[in-house]
Amino acid sequence: MKRNSFEESEVPYQTLAKFGLTHEMIEDLPINALDDISNGRPSPVLPVSMEVNEGYSIKSRTRFALVRMADG
Repeated sequence: MKRNSFEESEVPYQTLAKFGLTHEMIEDLPINALDDISNGRPSPVLPVSMEVNEGYSIKSRTRFALVRMADG
């Protein structure tokens, strides 16, 4: 499986913010985790939250990985 590398400017911080993951939270990860993310490997398990309606929120833990689509 071919992995792609990503520049820091390609990280979709606005999308991650929808799940409660701020730019600062990502920057504070250990260097090896940042290297993994920039090489298309999964992040460490992180706490996420999402408001679904009328103040009700869902909290969980998950990983994310950056994927380059065919259109770039």
